[in-house]
Amino acid sequence: MGWYVLVERVKYGEWSLVDKIPVEGGEEKAIARAEETARTRPPWGSTTSDPCGRLVFRTSPTSWLVELTESSWSKGDKSPTTYTEHLNVRVAELVHVQELVLAFSTSHDSSCRGRREALAAPGSRCR
Repeated sequence: MGWYVLVERVKYGEWSLVDKIPVEGGEEKAIARAEETARTRPPWGSTTSDPCGRLVFRTSPTSWLVELTESSWSKGDKSPTTYTEHLNVRVAELVHVQELVLAFSTSHDSSCRGRREALAAPGSRCR
């Protein structure tokens, strides 16, 4: 089905998936793209021209933990503020897809008791 680079970001102690990058060319190309992403992806909300510190740890042959640090001065501060962000960059093969079935309002047709029944009923107006 295809190879992807997945980028996760930690915010308030919780990891969340922030990017799914499709890669053509198989697992080896996905590994190369993931390593490039780990070495070059800018911190959240920054531009690529903003300087930042970066530590890249390869935690397995297909995943990297990235620590990004930025420093900035705010008006009135006596010293710079340093921000740290962590990313997980992983290679993954997509092995299953199930399309979303959109919800709909049953108030438009009183004969529709529920989504399952509505979708199963031949000639149903609830689609």
